[in-house]
Amino acid sequence: MKFTLQRRSFAALAALLAALIVGISLTLNVVLPPYLRQRIETDLTRQAVLVRAALAAVPSEQLNGVVHRLREETGLRVTVIAADGTVVAESNKRPDELAHIENHLFRPEVQEALRLGVGRAQRLSDTVGVRLAYVAVRAPMGFVRVAEPLDEIAATTWRVRHTVAIACLVAGLAAIPVSYWLTRRVTEPISRMRDVAGDFARGDFSRRAPRGLTGELGELATALDNMATQLEGRLRELGEEKAGLAAVLASMSEGVLVVDSGGKIRLMNNAMREQFHLNEDAVGKTPFEALRHFEWEKLMADPGSGEMTFGAPVNRTFLVNAAALCDYGGTVVVLHDITRLKQLENLRKEFVANVSHELRTPLSVIRGYIETLLDEPPPEPDIARRFQQTIQKNVRQLEALIEDLLSISALESQQARLESGLVRLDDVAETVVEELGREARAKAMTVTLEMPTELPAARGDRRRLHQVLINLLANAIKYTQAGGHVILSARADGNEIECCVADDGPGIGAEDLERIFERFYRVGKARSRELGGTGLGLSIVKHIVQAHGGRVWAESVVGAGSRFYFTLPTAV
Repeated sequence: MKFTLQRRSFAALAALLAALIVGISLTLNVVLPPYLRQRIETDLTRQAVLVRAALAAVPSEQLNGVVHRLREETGLRVTVIAADGTVVAESNKRPDELAHIENHLFRPEVQEALRLGVGRAQRLSDTVGVRLAYVAVRAPMGFVRVAEPLDEIAATTWRVRHTVAIACLVAGLAAIPVSYWLTRRVTEPISRMRDVAGDFARGDFSRRAPRGLTGELGELATALDNMATQLEGRLRELGEEKAGLAAVLASMSEGVLVVDSGGKIRLMNNAMREQFHLNEDAVGKTPFEALRHFEWEKLMADPGSGEMTFGAPVNRTFLVNAAALCDYGGTVVVLHDITRLKQLENLRKEFVANVSHELRTPLSVIRGYIETLLDEPPPEPDIARRFQQTIQKNVRQLEALIEDLLSISALESQQARLESGLVRLDDVAETVVEELGREARAKAMTVTLEMPTELPAARGDRRRLHQVLINLLANAIKYTQAGGHVILSARADGNEIECCVADDGPGIGAEDLERIFERFYRVGKARSRELGGTGLGLSIVKHIVQAHGGRVWAESVVGAGSRFYFTLPTAV
């Protein structure tokens, strides 16, 4: 059974009442007997004086009869003792028995009366065999002594103790319901306030302390309600701050990691989990255990900023900023993913290097031929004409390179605006085949157009789509051997139109096939430059198709030709 506050309070009051009853009983046992003895001695002294006065005029031969009458009337034992200690009268003895009573001169009460006039003593009487209280006073005939049995003290003490015990029992029985009511009146509000405080601790602030209480309990209930109101407000503020912080952390694209003073991960946001494929098991581990990077220990020991490259799950580079939390201990780390920036920087460096290289070769050729033409004497007219034709060819190659550079720059920066409209790809394809017919005929190649008449229209920029087909078909004609065959086809596939430019040329190896849409990437660099390629045509194709919301890819088998595909959304 649960020992509640009410039961404990009631038990405490009951124990206090029992202790009070026991204390009263012990007090009576200690205090009452001496008090009764003192009262008896006082009464005996007064009675001894009265008896002495009563016996003063009585002849000696009548003393024994008088003391017997006094005993019968008062119940006192009266003894008359001569100055030499001889008992001359005894209320409890016959006259013939007086001679056998021993001398009383040296009895304590007689000796004290001899010295002080009044003597007192308590002892077991040798004469009557009962414990008596004695008081002796000096008298003309010697001494007068009165005595009273002390067993009356024990009887009186027992009667008083019995009466007090009954009174305490009655009072105790009457106090039980009163005590229970009092303890219930005090402890029930406390118990209710305890339950309310428990609800507060669990976050439920809907309840309030009992009303109508006075005194300290009323002050406690008011303080509890005020505390609940303030605590609820503080928790609401903390919840709002926590929700705001969680929203900020969740919306951040940067990874955030909080490490406590013990070096363990305490908190991380969604970006951190997604970037490093972490789960909740990472919380409680050290950053080194979770991320397996040797520079973490150095960063935690000396917070600062720097770059870190992680090879798993993918190769990525981060700008890491770490700051110590001075007030709370620990460190907060913010990881900015700069992988794309690094890639763009590398692309920029590669682009500058490629452009420089692509420009240097024709410019070197042009400069060399011009210097030769300017020599003295000038070369023969036929030689000079060939030089001029070479210069013209390289200038055209430079013009094509610059035009392609401007085009791809506009596409990548999204500055090129698409003039969207309905485009019939079969019409565009016929125009392209007609424009490139002379190059095909020069190499005795066959170009076949396979586009169904019911092909749906596409939505896009006709000029840009014309550029896509020109680049793909020109590449197929350029890199396919003489007498080859090129097929330009298209088909509807759901909400898309899929176009394909296929040739039966030498094909492309698997290691090159993954990179052919990169800028300045050539499968056969020397042969490409010889054929006048800039290395930007397929990259331009990719950007134009992606700007239309399509996809582009290539398939090839070495020695069996290549197929270049792209898709466009239909107009419907």
